[in-house]
Amino acid sequence: MDVRKVLILAVNPKDTTALRLDEEIRQIKEALKLSEGRAAFEVIIEPAVRTGDLHRHLLQHKPQIVHFSGHGLGERGLAFEDKNGIAKLISTATLTRLFRLCGGVECVLLNACHSVAQADAILDHVDHVIGMTDAIGDQASIKFAEGFYDGLGYGRSYADAFEFGLVGIGAEGIPEEETPVLRVRGEVGSWQSEVGKGGPPEGGYGPPVDQAKFPTKIVQKRIFVSYKRNVTPDEAVALQLHEALQDSSNSVFIDQQMLVGTRWVEQIENEIRQADILIVLLSAQSINSEMVLQEIELAHKIAEDNGGRPRILPVRLAYREPFQHPLSVYLNPINWALWDSEADTPGLIAELQQAIAGGVLSIDERRQPEVVKVAPQDKIPQPVPVAQPELPEGTMDTASDFYVERDCDRIALGVIQQQGVTMTIKGPRQMGKSSLLNRVMEAAVGAGKQIAFLDFQLFDRAALQDADEFYQQFCFWLTDELDMDDEVEAYWKKNLGNPQRCTRYVGKHILQNLEQPLVLAMDEVERIFDTPFRNDFFSMLRSWHNQRATKKIWKQLDLTFVTSTEPYQLIADLNQSPFNVGENLRLQDFDAQQVHRLNALHGSPLSAVEEQRLMKLVNGHPYLVRKALYLVASGRMAAQDMFAQAREEHGPFGDHLKYHLFRMYGNKELVRGFLKILKDQVCEDEVLYFRLHGAGLVCREGQSVFPRCQLYADYFREHLG
Repeated sequence: MDVRKVLILAVNPKDTTALRLDEEIRQIKEALKLSEGRAAFEVIIEPAVRTGDLHRHLLQHKPQIVHFSGHGLGERGLAFEDKNGIAKLISTATLTRLFRLCGGVECVLLNACHSVAQADAILDHVDHVIGMTDAIGDQASIKFAEGFYDGLGYGRSYADAFEFGLVGIGAEGIPEEETPVLRVRGEVGSWQSEVGKGGPPEGGYGPPVDQAKFPTKIVQKRIFVSYKRNVTPDEAVALQLHEALQDSSNSVFIDQQMLVGTRWVEQIENEIRQADILIVLLSAQSINSEMVLQEIELAHKIAEDNGGRPRILPVRLAYREPFQHPLSVYLNPINWALWDSEADTPGLIAELQQAIAGGVLSIDERRQPEVVKVAPQDKIPQPVPVAQPELPEGTMDTASDFYVERDCDRIALGVIQQQGVTMTIKGPRQMGKSSLLNRVMEAAVGAGKQIAFLDFQLFDRAALQDADEFYQQFCFWLTDELDMDDEVEAYWKKNLGNPQRCTRYVGKHILQNLEQPLVLAMDEVERIFDTPFRNDFFSMLRSWHNQRATKKIWKQLDLTFVTSTEPYQLIADLNQSPFNVGENLRLQDFDAQQVHRLNALHGSPLSAVEEQRLMKLVNGHPYLVRKALYLVASGRMAAQDMFAQAREEHGPFGDHLKYHLFRMYGNKELVRGFLKILKDQVCEDEVLYFRLHGAGLVCREGQSVFPRCQLYADYFREHLG
C-alpha cells in the first residue's frame, strides 16, 4: 500500500495573534485516525518552522500533502519565524520557486488568512492548491481541516475532500464557507492566468536545475543536551558529548553556546521545540534541579503533540537511586544509560550515537532493579523542590527530621482520624503542601484507611481537553491505584452523563468492594481549573461530599485536595464547590521562630544576625530557607558567599530563580502584571493575582501586593525589565 505523507507546518510567531494550532493538529490526526484509510497516511508535524527550515523539511520528508497552518499577509507572503521566534515573511515568488524544486507534492493546503495569492502562484507546480480569499477565523480553519481530512481518510478525491471541508464550516453555522478556494492545475479557465496571480517573474527563474547535483536526502538530527552547569561531573560530560556528537549528521545545542546578552529563556524553549533528541544528564546534584525538571517536562509535553519528538534519552551520572516524583513519571517507563566514571565516556558516546540513529539505550525495565539501589541518606539531606508522594510503610524518610510543624499540621492530622471528611490544603508553590499531604496519608493508614493518591499534573493535555477521556482516565487511574478490576468500559455503556457514570463507578464498584474506608488524595487539582468541564467535575465531587448525609456508603470516602490556586475565583457556583466545605487549611511561610528552630535542627550553621539576614532575603520561604541551611550546614558554601551570590544566575538560588523566569516566558499578561506589582504594589485583576500567588511569586498585605520576598523583587526587577 502506498502511504501518503502529510507534512504539517505549524507556525505562530510570538509577535503575532495566538492561533489554536494544537487543536487544529489534533483534529487532523483524529480525522485520519478514525477513518477507514488511516493506514494510507503518515502525519509529520513540524512546529515553529523557521524560514531556513522550510526547504529542509520538504527535502527530508518528501510529502505528498503540505498543510500550512499560520498567518498569511496577502501578496506579501506567509509568516514563518526567524531565529528569535519573530515573524519573518517568505515571499510568494520564493514559495513558488521552492515547490518547483520539490516535486512530488500533490496538494498544498494554505490554512492561513489571505493566502489565495500564494495558492494561485504555487499552482504552476502543484496539481491541487487550497487558499483563503479573506481572513479566516480559528474555528472555521479547524472545521475545514477536519472535514478535508475526513474526506481524504475515506478515499475521496482532493476536490471532494475540499467540499467536505466546506460542509464542516457550514455545519457549525460559521459564515465563512466562501473563504476557502480550490485551485486545480490544467482546468479550463484556470485561475493561474489572472493578472498578478503568480507565474514566474519577468525573465523567468533562470536555467533548469540539474537535480543530480543535489543530495537525494538531507537528514540532520537536532540534539539538546540538558544538564546542570558548574557541577561535577555533569558539565565535563556535557562538553564531551557536545564535541563527540556534533558533526554533519547532528546539530547539538548546549547552553554554553549562548552569547552574552542572549534572551536565554526564549532560546532554550525554541531549541527544545525544534529538537529531535533531548539528552538529559542526571547526577546527585542535577536530580533536584528545577531547570532540568522544567526542560524534561517541556520536552515531554511537546512530544505528546508532536508524534514523540523530541525523544528523551536519560543518562545517569554515577547516580543509582530511584528517580523521585515527578521525574519518575517521565523517566521510569523509558530506557536510560549509565555512566559511573570517566572510563565509561567512550562507551556512553557510542551508546548515544546508536540511540540517536534509532536504537534504544541499554537499561530497560527488566534491568533497572539490578542497577537502581537506595543509598543511605546523608546526615543533612538535600532539600527537594517537589515533595515525593509516599504511601507510608514503616518509618518516614530521614528528611522528616527537618520537618517544621505548623498549626495546620495539628489540625489536619486530627481531622483525618474522623470518618467521611473533606479537607483542602491551600498555599502557593513550595509551601510544604505535598509534604503535609504525605503526613496526612501516613496518619490515615495508621487509622486503618486505604489511600488512593492522584497527582493531577500527570493527566495528559488530550484528557484535559476532552471530558469523556478525562473521566474515564480518572476512574481507571483510581482503580489502578487500588489494584482492583477495571470495569470502566462496562459503566460507560450506560446512557448517562460523565459525572453520573463516574459517580456510579466510584459508589457501586469502588466503595462497595473495599473493606476499609478510602482516602482519595488529590494533588495539583488546579490543573482542572482551566478545563471546559471544571464546573461539572467539581460539582460531582461536591455531590459526593453531600451524599454522606443520606447514603452510608459515601461516609467510607474521604476527600483531600491540594491546590496552589484560589478556587473561588474559578468556579461559577460556590454551592457546587467542594472547596468551601469541610476543613480548609491555608499554609503560610515560616516565621522567625520557625526559621530559628530549623537552623538549630541543622546544627546552627547561621548566627543570629545571619538568621535575620536570611529572613529578610527570603521572607521565610520554606524551600529557600531549607536550601540555604543545607548549603551552609553541609559545607558546600560559606554563609557570606551565599548571601553575596544570592541574586546571581549561577548562585545558590539561580536554578530556582531561572525556573520561575522560564515558567513566565511567553505569558505577557503575567509578566505585565508582575511588573505592575514591582512598580506600584497593586494588582487590579484578581484572577491574575491568584495565578501569581499560586505560583508562589507574590503575596498580599491589606490592599497592597508585593513580591513574596526581597530575593524575588531584586531578581525579577532586573530580568523582567
